Amino acid sequence: MASPDASDSPLAPAISVPWLPSHYQRTVLALCDRCVVTTREAVYTTRDAKLVGAGTRMTTALFERLMQHELRAPLENLLTLEGMVSQASLATQAHQMCLQDAAIELLVQDEASGISAAALAAPLNAISLPAALAFMLTVMRELAPEQLAHGLRVALVATYQGMRRGWNKSECTRLATAGLLHDIGILHLDPAWRDAARPMPAGERQQLATHPSLAARLVHGWEVYPQSVAVAILEHHERMDGSGYPRGIRGEQISEMGQMLLLAEVVSAFFEKYANDGASVRLSLALRMDRQKFPVSLAALLLPLLQSSAIQPGTAGDLAEIRGASHSLAQALHHWGALQAGLPAGGSPVPEDSPASWIAQRLATLQTSLFDTGAHPDHQAELLPLLQADPAGVKELLFLLREALWQLQSIANTALTRWPALNAGDEPHAGAARAWCDALLHSLPAGEP
Repeated sequence: MASPDASDSPLAPAISVPWLPSHYQRTVLALCDRCVVTTREAVYTTRDAKLVGAGTRMTTALFERLMQHELRAPLENLLTLEGMVSQASLATQAHQMCLQDAAIELLVQDEASGISAAALAAPLNAISLPAALAFMLTVMRELAPEQLAHGLRVALVATYQGMRRGWNKSECTRLATAGLLHDIGILHLDPAWRDAARPMPAGERQQLATHPSLAARLVHGWEVYPQSVAVAILEHHERMDGSGYPRGIRGEQISEMGQMLLLAEVVSAFFEKYANDGASVRLSLALRMDRQKFPVSLAALLLPLLQSSAIQPGTAGDLAEIRGASHSLAQALHHWGALQAGLPAGGSPVPEDSPASWIAQRLATLQTSLFDTGAHPDHQAELLPLLQADPAGVKELLFLLREALWQLQSIANTALTRWPALNAGDEPHAGAARAWCDALLHSLPAGEP
C-alpha cells in the first residue's frame, strides 16, 4: 500500500501564511522548552478535524505546526502541566507574604484591625479559577514570578481595605480576584515593557497604557466573575482627580472596588520600588502630598500604619541631592512659565480639555503641595541652613523632593499618553506642551512607582 502523501496528514499546514506568535504565545513556547506541558483536551480545527488528543506532550515544533491551522479554541487555552497554580497554592503564597513581605506585615501587625494573616489570605482560596486562567497564572509564576507576587500583594492590600470597611466574605473574594488579576494583560504585551529601568518612548507608553483595558476584557471573557471585578481592573490606574488612565474618570465615577484597587496598586508599587529605601515614609509623604489623587477615607486607613515608621537620619550626600533635586524642580517650573510667556499674545483661549491646560492645572496643584510642605524650591535658601542640625528633617525633605520629581515625570508621561499626537506642528499651546514634556523627560532619570 502506498504511503499517504504528507499533505493528507491532519498536522500538515493548512494555510500558507506564516504564523507569527503573539507575545503571550511566545511566553508559552518558552514554558514548553523548560516544563512538561501537555494538552488538557483534544485540539480540533474549526471544521471539527481532530489534530491531537488530550495528554499530548507539547513541544515548540508541535505548537508551531498546530498554529498553522484554524483552531476551534486558542491552543494556549487548552494546555496544562503538573503543579499548576491553584486556589490553595495562591492562599499559601499569600499567607507567606503576610509573614515576610514588608508591605503586608504592616497590615497584619495592625492590632486595632484584628485582621490576622490567615484571615487576610483566606479569600484567595475561594476565588474561581478557570483552567485557562490557572495555566496563565502558572506561566506567570514560572517566567515572571515577580508579576505574580505583585498581583498577590495588590490583592492582599485591597482585601485589607475591604475588611476594614466591613465587607463580607463574598465581597472580599471578588476584591481579591480583581487584585490578583489586575495586571494579567501584561502577559499579552511585549516583555520588554515589564523592565521599569528601560526608557519608554511616548508611542510605547500609550500601548502600555492599554493593559487595564486588555486585562478587563480577558477577565470579562472568562464569564465566571461579576462585572464589578472587570470594572475595578479597568480602573486600577485611574485617579480621584481625573489624572489617571485609561479613561481619565474622577471621584465617584470610579467604583468603590476600583478605588481600593488603585490605592492597593500604589502601595504595592512603592514597597516594590523602594524596598530598601524608606518605602513606608515615601508612601506616607506621597499620600499626603497627592491627597487629591487618592480616596481620602481609604488613605486614612493606611496612613497611621505608615507613619509609625521612623525616618532614618540624613547624610551629607543627602544635602547635595536636595540641592540638585530643588534645582531640577525650579528649572522645570521656570521652563513651563517661559514657554507660556513666549506664546503670541491675543490668541484664542486655551480649551480646558487641552494638554496645555491639563499640564498647567497639575503643575499648579504640585506647587501648592510644595508650598504647603515647605519643599518648594523658593524655600530652599532659607530652609537648608535650618536643617543642618536636623538629620531626620533632611531625609524627609529629600523624600518630598524625590516625590515631586516623580510627579513631574508622571505629568509629562500622562500628557504624552493621553495626547499621543501632541507635537510641535500643532497650535502654539500644544507645541509648548510637547516641548516641555520632551525637555523634562530627557533631563530627569527614567522610572516611576
